[in-house]
Amino acid sequence: MRVSPKKRGRFKGKILFEKVIMFFLYRGMKVLYKYDTRVHNEIADWPIGRTIVLAASQNGPELCMRKVSWGIVRTGNIEDPDILISFKSIEGAFLVFSGQIGTAQAYAQHRFLVKGDIAEVMSIVRCIDLTEAYLFPKIMTKRILRRVPEKQMGSIRVYCHAILGV
Repeated sequence: MRVSPKKRGRFKGKILFEKVIMFFLYRGMKVLYKYDTRVHNEIADWPIGRTIVLAASQNGPELCMRKVSWGIVRTGNIEDPDILISFKSIEGAFLVFSGQIGTAQAYAQHRFLVKGDIAEVMSIVRCIDLTEAYLFPKIMTKRILRRVPEKQMGSIRVYCHAILGV
C-alpha cells in the first residue's frame, strides 16, 4: 500500500512534535523536581535506580529516564524498564501530547499499555499531569485534567529553566 507524500509528511510531523513534547516533558519534570513540592515528593518516593520508559509507539520516539539520588536523568535505550507506558499508535500519543485528550481519557480508551507496579505508574502520571499544567495553556489544561492544580511558580520560569537547562 502506497502512502501519499502529504500523509507521510503529517506522520513525520507528528513524530517530530512528540519528540519536542518529550524533551519539554522531561526538562519540565526536572525543573519541577527542584521548584514544585508535589513533583519533588512524588519523584523522591521512587526507588533509586527505577527505570521508566514513555514510548509514543513500538517504533516511535521514547523518553527513557532513571531515578538517581538527585532526581531523574535521561538515559539511552532501556531494554527492560521497571515502568513502561507505551502508546499503541503515533496518533494516540499525538492526541495526548498535543493536549487534545488527557491521560485518564487515553487510558479509558485503551490508547496505551502499561507495564509495572500500578501505584508507581500513577505517581508518574501525576508528575506528567502536573508538568502539563505548567507547560500547556490553562484553556487546554482545563480540558484534559479533572482539576487544574495550583502552580507554585510561573510557567514562563519553567520554560526558561527547561530551555536553559538550569
